Amino acid sequence: MGKNISIICFILCFLSCGYQKKEINIPANVLDKEKFSKLICDFTMAEAASSINIKNIFGNKSDSVYSFNPLFDNGISKTTFDTTLYFYSHHPALYKEAYELALEKLSRLQSARK
Repeated sequence: MGKNISIICFILCFLSCGYQKKEINIPANVLDKEKFSKLICDFTMAEAASSINIKNIFGNKSDSVYSFNPLFDNGISKTTFDTTLYFYSHHPALYKEAYELALEKLSRLQSARK
């Protein structure tokens, strides 16, 4: 009986060590959570502005890519953006953190306008 308890305690100790949360390092060619959340905010605001045609662009040129370019405005290449999306799509917990930061920033902007 005592041997079984020892084995169970050993197994529980061994298993509990394996569930440590690993720190994920963001590569140098990927935007950090702060910059990525700012970009998410900029894309959100560009989409909203284009939907109300804030720049009064006529005809076929009224899409958000023509009117606003958050990548260009922030000095981010398409390659960096694509790499960032790829990285965060493979790390959903980090993506969620960046998205929550963006939501907080948008909420602050909205409350400042009231």
